[in-house]
Amino acid sequence: MILILTAVFLAVLATAVMGYLFVNRQSLAAADIARERLRTDEPEKVWTVLKDERSSDIPFMQRLMAGKDWSEIVRLQLLRAGSNQKPGAFVLIWVVVGLVGTLAASRLETAIFSLLITVVSWAAPFFWLRWRQKKRTQAFGEQLPDAIDMLVSAMKAGYSFQAATQFIGEEMIDPLGAEFSRFYDEQRLGIEVRNALYNMEGRIDSLDFKMFVTAVVIQRETGGNLSEVLSGLADLIRGRMAIKGHIETLVAEPKMSAKFLAAIPLIVFLLITAINPDFMRPMVNSEGGRLMLGAAVVSVIIGYMVMMKIADVDV
Repeated sequence: MILILTAVFLAVLATAVMGYLFVNRQSLAAADIARERLRTDEPEKVWTVLKDERSSDIPFMQRLMAGKDWSEIVRLQLLRAGSNQKPGAFVLIWVVVGLVGTLAASRLETAIFSLLITVVSWAAPFFWLRWRQKKRTQAFGEQLPDAIDMLVSAMKAGYSFQAATQFIGEEMIDPLGAEFSRFYDEQRLGIEVRNALYNMEGRIDSLDFKMFVTAVVIQRETGGNLSEVLSGLADLIRGRMAIKGHIETLVAEPKMSAKFLAAIPLIVFLLITAINPDFMRPMVNSEGGRLMLGAAVVSVIIGYMVMMKIADVDV
């Protein structure tokens, strides 16, 4: 009798539980999804307002680079490139790329080619860094006039300069939005507006932005209508961009000519090698021929760089 009552009780209990789960299946599924999103296996993060000034996460690299002037220079160049890497990480990448290129070059028989590959491998990370900086500065300059217009509109609507910069940081995309957000956070944490502007100017290698910082700093010291000053500055920047675009159109032909002239020797060499390999074999197999090829490569590179420098007109 007791077993029968126990079985009936368990059956009723199971039926009630199943009925509850069936009726509330949607809300329970939503709760499971919410718990899954909130669940984390990582330890709880400790938030801090202090900047991470370490040069590397590796103790040895940190001891080697801590307090060194060249470490701060590398940090500034990485910030200008928009990279979140620490200086120690970049130095390690530079050393690894350089060593790999040197080892690969050591297997070549021609000394001049080995030297060329070695130099390129050690310089490649810095070329990449410079390319990132140039690309980021160009994107920042294209966004700056629109950001100034938004800043002027916000101040005319009654916002303070600091509140207007917060609005720009939230509405504009990177890289300009991130930089203005960082400026707003710095001045909220106690850094003077002047110093926060100078910090941002150091991270952005742009003449237009230097004019913006100068205009804001002078206005805060002497007074005046900042909205009118910035409106005129936005028009000036747009005018400079239009002139620069016109100049780029004019120098496009010389730049294309430089690329074409630099490619002609390589194209001719490959064509002759494909048509008549025996004709080019002495040039490749003999020591004198390899030296001449290396000298030709160096000459082409120097000529290309000179022609591109001549066609590069700064506005």
